[in-house]
Amino acid sequence: MKQVSEEILESRSLWFRYKTLVWLQESPQRDVVHNTMRLLRSIRFRELAYVSVPITSGKFFYKLQLAHPRATRDELMTASINHNYQVGWEFAENLQKHRNCPILYPADLVPAHQQWEQDHFQALWLSIIGEFCTEIHMCEGWEFSNGGREEFAHVMQLRLGLPSHPKLIFFNTKNSEEAERKRMKTIMVYDHRGNAISLQDGVKLIEGARAWMKNRCLNGAKFENSLDLLHWTDSMIQQGFYQ
Repeated sequence: MKQVSEEILESRSLWFRYKTLVWLQESPQRDVVHNTMRLLRSIRFRELAYVSVPITSGKFFYKLQLAHPRATRDELMTASINHNYQVGWEFAENLQKHRNCPILYPADLVPAHQQWEQDHFQALWLSIIGEFCTEIHMCEGWEFSNGGREEFAHVMQLRLGLPSHPKLIFFNTKNSEEAERKRMKTIMVYDHRGNAISLQDGVKLIEGARAWMKNRCLNGAKFENSLDLLHWTDSMIQQGFYQ
């Protein structure tokens, strides 16, 4: 029975999915992800706050899509990235006034002179959250962001334990596995006002975003996928599963 549960965790774990996709391939992008993690492991800090902000998706993008139906995707994407970056920057700047710990703003951690796909970014972001973070702060409207929803689900999945792979390790080996597991299970998630967000709170927000998309005849398949994953994660937590 235990073996079946372990297989289920690996099959639904976002961290497992992205890390195995990227870390096991031979590519310059893989090397940058790997070396970025090595650099972060060399820095000594007890707490790290992560700012989750929409970049290439989000409510602003969908509003632009509705307002400018003839615009190309590249045009919409450029306008959305510029807007989201500024909103996220201001959010991170304000957060710095209230938190006495290092704050990582992922929109500034973008490799130069390389073409990255979403898999590369998510392999890096989820590994940073999994290995280092003690808290994650969700920018307003995160529930409309593909990456934001995955980052939220990732934190909740860390409460289920660590994925297992013969060639990969899913914790920061500069610390003990026991200490790492304890930190991962207690990563706090906050909204843009500083209120704690539970898994159930997140589900309600995503359900509201899905309804907003549906009412405007926009594709909400990725919202359904996020909800399915969170419902599964919640069910496993309620069962007391831990790997």
